[in-house]
Amino acid sequence: MKKILLILLVSTLMIACGNEKKENEETQNEETVTYEEEEELPILLGKQEITTIKSAPYSKWFMENYKYSPNQKKLGPLKTALEGKKLTIFMGTWCEDSQMQVPALLNVLDAIKYDSSNITLITMSEDKDTPEGLEDGLNILYVPTIIVYENELEMGRIVEYPVESLEADLLAIATGEEYKHSYADEQE
Repeated sequence: MKKILLILLVSTLMIACGNEKKENEETQNEETVTYEEEEELPILLGKQEITTIKSAPYSKWFMENYKYSPNQKKLGPLKTALEGKKLTIFMGTWCEDSQMQVPALLNVLDAIKYDSSNITLITMSEDKDTPEGLEDGLNILYVPTIIVYENELEMGRIVEYPVESLEADLLAIATGEEYKHSYADEQE
């Protein structure tokens, strides 16, 4: 029975981190790595410190995907645009999109010396929920979901993967440019 449940779980995880998967030809970094088939990692739930996903047993996929090379021309404007703003990251430690995008995002934020105390990291179950209900009212259907806040109001979000790149999408959101995340048309 345990083997059947494990096979079903792995099959489900391989399909996607959302309810369905869109093709993403241009925005995936070629260096990204996932490890979902190599080992079964504990699934984290609730608020986490960033150091938790940087540490074993998550460090293998974290460190590989942290090598993301951001567009250097976007970093200066992004640093200015994110001043006074907060980020909430919903992710699944079980989700390959989260394993790719969240370390790359943290690399971008480290490159601009973004104050990590302005980041809230929330890890979710495969059902996109947390024991504390931290996702309630936020319409989290896919992970990762990265929400940018100013004065406690949502400015915008990147859902599952960026449209252009992490730094370009964050810059558009933080400067108030018109921006639609990957699933915006489906969620209207």
